[in-house]
Amino acid sequence: MGPLDVFLRVSFAGFAAILATVSVQSYARHRERRFLLLTAAFAIFLVQGLWLLVEMATTAVSSIGSEWLALNLGVLVSLYLALLR
Repeated sequence: MGPLDVFLRVSFAGFAAILATVSVQSYARHRERRFLLLTAAFAIFLVQGLWLLVEMATTAVSSIGSEWLALNLGVLVSLYLALLR
């Protein structure tokens, strides 16, 4: 596992945690269905990010490639950018 893989895993988990927290607060404030769906999506990404961190800490071999992880990070960023409009 190289430094790029570690960076992608940590940034993915951190960004997912931040977005999940913000979407929960937005749902609590506005009570709109779309915020509930965004909260669910970001929660799924958060669980995946936590799983990747646990995997990184417990095994020496990664089960997911850096390309797949970068693609997931791109999807997470695109969801965030769609939320900004």
